[in-house]
Amino acid sequence: MKVFNDNGKCCGCGLCTTVCKKNAIVMKSDNKGFIYPEIDEKLCIECGMCMKICSYNSEEIFNKPIECYAALTKNKEVLSKSASGGIFATIAYQFIKSGGWVCGSVMEFKDGIATCHHTVSNKLNDIKKMQGSKYVQSDITEALFEIKKLISQKEKILFCGTPCQVSAVRKLAMDYEELYTIDIICHGVPSVNLYNEFLKCKTSKNAEICGFLFRDKSKGKGYKAKISEEKNNKIKERIYPAHLLSYYHYFLRSLIDRENCYTCKYAKETRCSDMTIGDYWGIQKIFEGKIKMDFDQSWSCVMVNDKKGKRLLKETESEFNLIRTKLDDIKQGNAQLNRPTQRSKEREEILNLFENKGYQAVEKDFKRKLGLKYYGLLLRNYIYGR
Repeated sequence: MKVFNDNGKCCGCGLCTTVCKKNAIVMKSDNKGFIYPEIDEKLCIECGMCMKICSYNSEEIFNKPIECYAALTKNKEVLSKSASGGIFATIAYQFIKSGGWVCGSVMEFKDGIATCHHTVSNKLNDIKKMQGSKYVQSDITEALFEIKKLISQKEKILFCGTPCQVSAVRKLAMDYEELYTIDIICHGVPSVNLYNEFLKCKTSKNAEICGFLFRDKSKGKGYKAKISEEKNNKIKERIYPAHLLSYYHYFLRSLIDRENCYTCKYAKETRCSDMTIGDYWGIQKIFEGKIKMDFDQSWSCVMVNDKKGKRLLKETESEFNLIRTKLDDIKQGNAQLNRPTQRSKEREEILNLFENKGYQAVEKDFKRKLGLKYYGLLLRNYIYGR
């Protein structure tokens, strides 16, 4: 039995699993690969706690940012491994050094299969695993149980995730003063099942995918993916622009997100976290000729939403190049600060094709729609590497 009959009312955070004293709720994938909570009716005592705890369907407090910045870490190693300006990693390193625990998303590969989940750590080396964009839903279910334990031990915790995940953690923690939260400006989340089926289409014969970077910087900033695969104990890497990869292309056009993303209540300028971070799209247009900046770097935007957010930034401000900016300027390049992702009829066509015929059919349809343009772009990428 489903907790929600309407998939649009569930963000897949798994918070409901943490409060069920009978362990009657588990997260399961539907036919399109999206995870939803399901109740074992034999174990359920109908206490209603799963509905009461649900942050996505509850009233909550949203804050308008009190300060906004363009930001870039001064640490070149951190910057090279970050999708944009290295904000989360820089703050996370300092947080652990001050005795805290950090929870962030990691992507791991085993036998060619990717898993994306949040992990909790107080080890500096683990921050590297949390860096970089993962354009897929990260499972926070196990992390919620770990956070619950750390709260009982009065530990200091920093959580970074999508706004709906932040909301779930805050609901779990109640008013716990030592919880700090950073949300990312979210574009929407596809399923990890869809992602893995896409990777199979890109795997060479007798090889295994062992790594995937959504935002590789080796060829400059922008949307470029790097696929790493292992064959005969050797690692081979390939770099593709986003528009050459079906999954990436459809993600950027919001055609493979989960149902609730199209009515997301967090897609607005007021925020549920202590701090919001994201790409500062259009920064050159805003600052060129006014302030001397390195526009070849991928700058981040930082929105400080409350006193805890100010504290996080103050403790690390010497590690950043910081420039004050306006919220309206950030919003110009980040549509999700204005409204939810727009739904398209093409989404249903793509996901139904995946459900009924598998990802090979989606890949074939993608190439058909691009026609000769696809092969021209593929040849250009092979010759020029862009």
